[in-house]
Amino acid sequence: MNVPASFTTAQQWLTWLEQQHPIHDIDLGLGRIGQVAKHLLGERPIAKQVITVAGTNGKGSTIAFLGAILKAAGITYGALTSPHLVRFNERISFNGEMVSDADLCASFGRVNQARHGASNSPVELTYFEFNALVAFDLMQQKQPDVALLEVGLGGRLDAVNIIDPDIAIVTSIAVDHVDWLGSDPEVIGREKAGIFRAGKAAIFGQVDGPKSVAAEARKLGAQWYQNGEHFSQHKQIWCDGNSRLTLPKVSLPAMNVAAVVQAIKLLPYAISDKDIQSGLHQARVAGRYQQLTWRGKQIILDVAHNPHAATNLCSTLAQEKVPVHGVFAILSDKDYNAVINIMSGHLEQWFLAPTVGPRGLRLEDLSQSLHNSGVKKDRYHACDNIQQALTQAVNYADKADKILVFGSFQTVGEVLAYLETQQQT
Repeated sequence: MNVPASFTTAQQWLTWLEQQHPIHDIDLGLGRIGQVAKHLLGERPIAKQVITVAGTNGKGSTIAFLGAILKAAGITYGALTSPHLVRFNERISFNGEMVSDADLCASFGRVNQARHGASNSPVELTYFEFNALVAFDLMQQKQPDVALLEVGLGGRLDAVNIIDPDIAIVTSIAVDHVDWLGSDPEVIGREKAGIFRAGKAAIFGQVDGPKSVAAEARKLGAQWYQNGEHFSQHKQIWCDGNSRLTLPKVSLPAMNVAAVVQAIKLLPYAISDKDIQSGLHQARVAGRYQQLTWRGKQIILDVAHNPHAATNLCSTLAQEKVPVHGVFAILSDKDYNAVINIMSGHLEQWFLAPTVGPRGLRLEDLSQSLHNSGVKKDRYHACDNIQQALTQAVNYADKADKILVFGSFQTVGEVLAYLETQQQT
C-alpha cells in the first residue's frame, strides 16, 4: 500500500516535489489534475469570482495590475502566477502577500492525500499541476472575492483550465513554446482561447491578433470583448463607448492595461474610477522593468525572453536618454537569435552568461549568435555566470548609465537572489 509522504516544513515538501516531479517536465492534459481536484475540492468554488489570464506575454503583469486595483477597492483576492523568481511562495499570494510556509506545508499535505485517495494508486502529477492544486486548495480555504489565475502554458489543456472562469483574458498571441504549441499563430490562438466559457466574458487584449481567438469565442458562445472594437485605449484614455477614463502612465503595454480595465469593469463589485487609477499607479511587478540601485548604478530587471517581449521592452527602452548595457542569459529553446537582433540597436555593451539546467544555453552559442547578428566583438563580453556578468557590467558602466538584466525568469531570479545575499553581508 502506498503511504502519502508527510513533511513538517515547506522546504522539505518542495525538495520532495522536485525529486518526484522535475520542475521543467511538461505533460499537458486535464485528466490527472481533474481526477485529483474532484477529490480535493469537490463542488465548492475557490472564490466568488474567477479571472483566468492566458497569452504569450503579459500574463503576470496583467494579474499584478488586476490585483492592485482590487486591493485599492478593498476587494480580497488570491493569485496564482508562475514561475517564481527567488522563492516558491511567490507563486501564490493573497491581497499582495505571498503565502506563508505554514499554509504551504498544510496544503501540500492535503493535495498529496487527495492524489492518493483519488484512485487505487497515487495519481502522478507534474510540478505545475501540484502547484496549481495547492493554489486552488488555499483559495478554497480562504474564499477571496476574486481568484486571479495565470495559465502556465497554452490554455485549453493547461492545469488552470479545470477551474471555470467568470472572466477570461487572452493578453496577446505570438510564437513561443514551439515544441508544445506549434508555430502557427492561428493554432496558438485557438489553444489559448480554450479558457473561454459559454455565457462568460472573453477578453482579447491584442488589437490585430489571430482571427481564431474571436472565432473560438463565438463558437463557445462566450461574451466577446475585443480591444479596438468593444473597448480601447488611446494614449492615456480608456473608453468602451459609454464611458471614458484617464489612466496613469505605466510600464505595462497599452493593450494589456486596456484589457485589465475592461475586466475590472465587468466584475460585479463597486469599483470606482479612482480605485482603478490608484491601483494602476501603485502596481509593481517584480522582474518587469523593475528598477533598483546597486553599488551606485541603476539596474533594470526584465524577464523578456522571446521576440514579442523583446519588442515591447525596446519600446520602453527607447524612452531612456542614457546608455544602456545588457546582462543577458537565455534558455536554449527560445528564439535567442531574434531576441538579439531586436535588442542589438538598444544596448551599448553586452555581458553574456550561460544558463544552467536541461534547457541551458552554452556561452559559445550565445557569443556566436551575437557575432552572427553583426554585434562587434568589442561590444560583448563572455562571463562564467550571471553574477560575474552583472559585476562586470556594474564596473564598466558610468554612473549615469543603466544596466538591463534580461533573457529569462531564471536570469532575473538568479540576479535578485544574488543581490539579496549581497545585502545580507
